[in-house]
This record gives sequence, C-alpha cells and structure tokens, in this order.
Amino acid sequence: MKVLYRNNGRTVIRFDVGEQFPETLAEWCEKEKVESAAVVAGIGMLKDIEIGRYDGKEYVTAKIQASSEILSLQGNVSMKESKPFVHLHVSLADENMSARGGHLFNGTVSMTIELVMLELSSKFVRIPSGGAFWRLDIPKD
Repeated sequence: MKVLYRNNGRTVIRFDVGEQFPETLAEWCEKEKVESAAVVAGIGMLKDIEIGRYDGKEYVTAKIQASSEILSLQGNVSMKESKPFVHLHVSLADENMSARGGHLFNGTVSMTIELVMLELSSKFVRIPSGGAFWRLDIPKD
C-alpha cells in the first residue's frame, strides 16, 4: 500500500498485488487515526473475493475466486467497537464481462486498487440495530 496523496482531508491510496482488502485499509485508518471518511471511488482488480447481500436478518454471501475487475467501489469509514470499520460496496466484472456486486467483505488485490477517500471531521459510529446489521450514527456528546 502506498499513500500517493494526502492533503486537507483528501487521500489517494494505491494497494498492491497480494494485499488483503479492505483489511489493509482498516489497518491504515487505525494507524492514521482516521475515524470517519467517505470512500468516493475505487478501481482495480481483486481475486478470492467474498461479497454479500443483507436479507434483513443476515448476510447471504458468495465467493468469487477468479480475478475480477472493479467497476465501482464506494462506501465509508466509521468507528465500530472502538476500531475503524470500513463499509464498502462493490460492482465487479468477471472474465465474461458479466457484472455482479454487493457488500465487500474481503478479497486479495490481484493487480492494483486505486482509491480516493475524503476524510471527514464528524465522528461517525456503528451501533447495533438487531442481527448482523450495525447502523451508521453520530454519537451524542
């Protein structure tokens, strides 16, 4: 991972082959004390991917082994149980250029990921709201 640009809350990061994603981003956010951010764009490629969809009670997941092109990647960073939580949604294209997507749980960078993030001054948190879902909120001071 390499931070290519970080100034005035705007950050561009490149992730490299073999890195775990979004785990590496969460670790960087913890190290750099990024507690709230909007992930506004991401492109690149992932393999060994786990995506999912929340059905109202739990996440239904699917695994994609083959390297897939990231068509769209966005989300946010908030605090969950005192650690940065990276919440991302992704659209992917497979070898046939067919698209699928959902909540991104994890994957391995297979080419690169180029990510643009806006760091936010408001502190956002995740709070339990029943089942596996934790909703985004702003803590009361």
